[in-house]
Amino acid sequence: MQAFRDAFAEILNANDRHLLPPYLADAGFTSLICSKYREAHQSFIESRTIRLETVEQNPYLSNAYRVGHGLVPMSLVLLGEWGEALREIKDAIAMWDKYDHFHWGQAMRLNRARVHLHAMDFAGVLTICDSVLPLVRDPEPRHSPDYPTPFPSTFRIRLILTGLAQAALGDYESALEHFQATRVDMDRRPSLLDWYWGMHLEFAATDLWLAKGDLAQARPQAERFLKFTLATAEHTWQALAWEVNARVAMAELDLTRAQDCIANGLSAMEGFDVPLGAWRLHATAAELYQLTESRELAERHLALSRDTIMKLANSLPAEEPLRHIFLSAPMIRKILDDSEVPGLRAKKLDAADYNSEDFSSSPAVRLERARPDETPLDTFDA
Repeated sequence: MQAFRDAFAEILNANDRHLLPPYLADAGFTSLICSKYREAHQSFIESRTIRLETVEQNPYLSNAYRVGHGLVPMSLVLLGEWGEALREIKDAIAMWDKYDHFHWGQAMRLNRARVHLHAMDFAGVLTICDSVLPLVRDPEPRHSPDYPTPFPSTFRIRLILTGLAQAALGDYESALEHFQATRVDMDRRPSLLDWYWGMHLEFAATDLWLAKGDLAQARPQAERFLKFTLATAEHTWQALAWEVNARVAMAELDLTRAQDCIANGLSAMEGFDVPLGAWRLHATAAELYQLTESRELAERHLALSRDTIMKLANSLPAEEPLRHIFLSAPMIRKILDDSEVPGLRAKKLDAADYNSEDFSSSPAVRLERARPDETPLDTFDA
């Protein structure tokens, strides 16, 4: 990591803006996987801006531009700026469709599904995924032969997002099937960012066993998830690992271990802006301190969780249906006071919303445009 920083400093000192875009994108990616999301976002935007200013040929056709453009929404999602992420995704989809980049448009549509996942629109995630990349069983899930072969990373992300949504909806057997198919595919075709998506798998499996009440499975799975995240510099996922370990300990009535997990999770978040981990960790801390009758601590953590939840919700326009879905999710309503969301009424999205031009990559015209020479870049799908 230090060698990269030293090399990047030399490039900056060269004072040649034409050289900067790909290296700024690399610097942004390095920041992203170290949980410096704001710094990463700034690097991606600067890379994109310079490329538009300095490249004579069409900048949209360069791999560096594709990667940087694809990672901008990810940085925004992790920062909790979901409304801006959705706008970036919409613009990117329009661009990839304009230049006939089927696979990049497909991957970007799955980025939209990720926003819906974090906003707890689980039915929406399934609808988007089915539209973007239909699956058949043969006997395990694989992509439909009626569609172009997806990038390996796109296929895995589709499986993982589907499994996460199914688990959240209580369809545990289907979720496990998709998680197993992902592991098989990772073993068969290893790629650069399997470690990143592996954290999603470990979290989902832990949450699933805990939801089923199977503590014999949940405890070792939670420990595996924690070990996985501690080997990275990703603090959102470290916080989530400590949080789910705290919930396992609470289910086992081991409140001392639960308090240790909460303390470690808070330490993992210190100095980092990680709202996707923060609202969950603070909510679990509040529940724990209610059990231990530590009222002041419980109230403090509950307030922090509520504040983070409302910041996430308020990043979306008031008229955005996803905002209503998020705030009306049972897990969120359990945390929020009614006074936090006056007049809230859940607004359900229908099939027409998910099958709009922004969501679907299924029209035949896009299939005909699919380019066999598009080069997969795993960093785009991080």
